Amino acid sequence: MKPIPSDGAPVPAVLVMPRTAPAPRIAVLGAGGFIGSHLVPALLGRGAAVDAVDVNLQRLADVSHERLRRIEARIDAPGLLDELTARADVVFSLTALCNPALYNTRPLEVIDASYTDLVPLVKLCAARGRWLVHLSTCEVYGKVALDSGGRPTEHMHEDETAMFLGPVHKERWSYAAAKQLLERVIWAHGHHAGLPFTLVRPFNVIGPRMDFLPGVDGEGIPRVLASFIHALMTGEDLALVDGGGQRRSFLAVAELVEALCLVLDRPQHCRGEILNLGNPRNDVTIRALGEAIAAAYRAARPAAPPAHFREVTAAAFYGDGYDDSVVRVPSIEKAERLLGWRPVETLPEMLPAIVADYVARYEPLLAAAPRAVRGSGGA
Repeated sequence: MKPIPSDGAPVPAVLVMPRTAPAPRIAVLGAGGFIGSHLVPALLGRGAAVDAVDVNLQRLADVSHERLRRIEARIDAPGLLDELTARADVVFSLTALCNPALYNTRPLEVIDASYTDLVPLVKLCAARGRWLVHLSTCEVYGKVALDSGGRPTEHMHEDETAMFLGPVHKERWSYAAAKQLLERVIWAHGHHAGLPFTLVRPFNVIGPRMDFLPGVDGEGIPRVLASFIHALMTGEDLALVDGGGQRRSFLAVAELVEALCLVLDRPQHCRGEILNLGNPRNDVTIRALGEAIAAAYRAARPAAPPAHFREVTAAAFYGDGYDDSVVRVPSIEKAERLLGWRPVETLPEMLPAIVADYVARYEPLLAAAPRAVRGSGGA
């Protein structure tokens, strides 16, 4: 992918500035998660020294480098954030319980992971002048895209779209509300206490190593992509929550990581900004995603039985308190303008590598495991 500005013209090579200063030391909180496991190798490849922090760094087991420091700990471990922010030039904050199945079943933990546990980090970064690059979520926009006057819009804009969440008893919005409040804390520290920050709102990022498979290396309901692949690999029906008509705009994790690295290259453009990172050209229904994954899986395993879909209500699948957004389509005009970035990978181009990764990692394990009892979920 070549970066291109919003007018469609190629970016001149001179816009990619050569390094004139030592590579920074970067702390990555949540380094063992899906996005972190792709970001850390990219940062090392750019010459950065990386402190990789998470409770489990198994996804980085194959990553080895003298500039990589592994720290297996919770971020609320005494003294950890103080020590990290004393060393780091930049802090990437990726930690969260990012799974819709948890938002209305473990809401207190979800709120703590996305807000309470991170307020001390914000304060330390502000006090020490550390650049905080915080990954928030597209869920902060809520159920639908509305302008500041409450009128529907096609796209979600960082600086214009209102945030329309469901009522308090719809606990699915515990995650979005916690993320939104932390954004407001970061913004306030930036504009009133000198915090250098960039807020990133990813839109439905997918890729290899995305999630666990239930009964194999985790329990409960993983996110939709892993849920669909799990159903295909175990011969289960692909469950479509409320019919699978919800629309999502899927982005390849490699293109997200590319954008995050461009953020680092352009601090003068990105500090104090909120950026949507997504691919509006990959706006499809959850049913269409399931059909595309089924086709990719059948291509990898031609002898597999045909996929079957089963509709299920959200209440039956996720329990009481679940709610959802109908459509999420990002405006990425700001990212195009500030980063010279535009994602190009289509959903059919992403899926073969994702399926191959899951097949390679899980086929032997599933062959030895008891038959799974749950199917596929929402996003």
